[in-house]
Amino acid sequence: MRKFVVFMTAVFAGLFILQSCEEKKIDFEKLPGAAQAFITQYFPSAEVVFAEKEKDDGTTGYSVNLSDGTELDFDADGNWTSIDCGFSMLPDGILPQSIYDYITTNYPQYKPYKAEKEYGGYEVGITGGLELIFNANGEFVRESR
Repeated sequence: MRKFVVFMTAVFAGLFILQSCEEKKIDFEKLPGAAQAFITQYFPSAEVVFAEKEKDDGTTGYSVNLSDGTELDFDADGNWTSIDCGFSMLPDGILPQSIYDYITTNYPQYKPYKAEKEYGGYEVGITGGLELIFNANGEFVRESR
């Protein structure tokens, strides 16, 4: 009987975990309007090769892969939360201008290729292996490797 109780507990725990993280492949047209507009504006020559709606711990988000290798994440409203352009550079205009200015002035040989919105600011990856942290106003905070 004890083995049965342990088994049933494990089964219910597994079902609960699977329910808390739900993923569903979707078409471009099913993305929030803001996400569609963002992709069209900043990545006009790329096609969406994969889009997925995710629900995790009650939070909805979207993951998108583009034909040029770019990976994008959006929140439930379609606002970008993470961008990884892989081997190409972030298009101008995505980040606050002060971040681009700081990178151009202090790291002229490097270019931003990924960015993540974090609580209170941005984490920007630049070529050369550095991660730069900026506050919500686009002011430099620190550098990390």
